[in-house]
Formats: sequence, structure tokens, C-alpha cells
Amino acid sequence: MPNPTIIFVDDDFICNLDICEILRKADFTVVTTYCSSAAFEAISTGGRLSGLVTDIDLGPGADGFEVARRARAAYPDLPIIYISGTAAARHSLEGVADSTFLSKPCPPHQIVAALNRAIRLEAV
Repeated sequence: MPNPTIIFVDDDFICNLDICEILRKADFTVVTTYCSSAAFEAISTGGRLSGLVTDIDLGPGADGFEVARRARAAYPDLPIIYISGTAAARHSLEGVADSTFLSKPCPPHQIVAALNRAIRLEAV
């Protein structure tokens, strides 16, 4: 069985690099993106996605909430993990249903654990 494929979106290059390395070591195939437009492109390319991890504040353009909405439009049951240091209060208002929110800075193992839980729940 192939490794679960996730899209990871964060405009912070160092954060992106560090977390994606940990996700790959945890046997995820990671599509790394740094902005909403690249995330939209990754979502639209099709294929089997197992999850989305997105920061909320992504700089110019759409935010992580919009990335998640587009991902869910394409993949209705896709597990969504939000990570942000500033948008916790907005999650309950703007986040997609059944998503998870983790406050930054969060240890990468928390992201791995959240993905594993969400993907396992979807597979049941």
C-alpha cells in the first residue's frame, strides 16, 4: 500500500522545510507548497490525497481557510489540519467541518499524530 499523500501549505520556508522532513520520515508522501496558488494547483492535479495541512496566514492571496474549502470541494472527506499562531479564534467560524486546529509553534510530532488520527478515522 502506498504512503498517504498530503499537501502541506506554509509560507514560512524554514517551518515548511522542517515539518515536511518529519512528515516524510513518518512515511507520508508530501506535496510541499508555499502559497495558496500553489496549493490550489496541487489540489487540482488530482490523484489520491489523504490529507491537507495548512497554515492560515499565507501572505498575499487566499488564506488557509480558502485552501481548505477548495480542497474539500474537490475531496469531500479530506482530513484538514490547520496550523497557525494567530488564527485560533477564527477556526470555529471559518474552518471546514471536522477539521483540526493546532497552535504554532507546535511540535511536528503533533501534526503527525493529528494526521494519523484523521486518516485512520476516514478509512473506517
